[in-house]
Amino acid sequence: MKFLKIFLLSVFLLSVFSCGSDDDICLGGEATPRLKMKFKTKATGKLKTLDSLFINVDYGNGPVQVIAARAKTDSVLIPLRVDDYPFTKMYVGLSRKAVTSEIKINYTTKSSYVSPACGIKKVYENVTPVLEVPAAVVDIEQNQTQILDESKTHFYLLF
Repeated sequence: MKFLKIFLLSVFLLSVFSCGSDDDICLGGEATPRLKMKFKTKATGKLKTLDSLFINVDYGNGPVQVIAARAKTDSVLIPLRVDDYPFTKMYVGLSRKAVTSEIKINYTTKSSYVSPACGIKKVYENVTPVLEVPAAVVDIEQNQTQILDESKTHFYLLF
């Protein structure tokens, strides 16, 4: 009986101390970074806060609504395609019915290993936005050519 108690206690302690490590959960922002955009006024070049913003993104199966903000917004984070396609198309508007500005974001991707929990993340290089159909967005100002993390603004949409 004493052997059984010691055996069960050792199994319990072994299971408690081997249940995890810091590498089990991917929380530190090591995942594939998203595109960070802010907004400016074309005439003055000053930062702008939008009252509403609607963004649809084409991930390969047609446009999907990603942002539908009716609150004041000064920046957005948009996930890009993670397959090996060389561009992502975005459609931007200031109302739900007028999502008409079309932006094509060209890039090359590079994969990098993060950890067993996070796996592989994509890093975007040679990022160049092209305004294909101007409407609400009249121009684009590029700030970064690489998307390595979400801390810096990658480009500005000019309204």
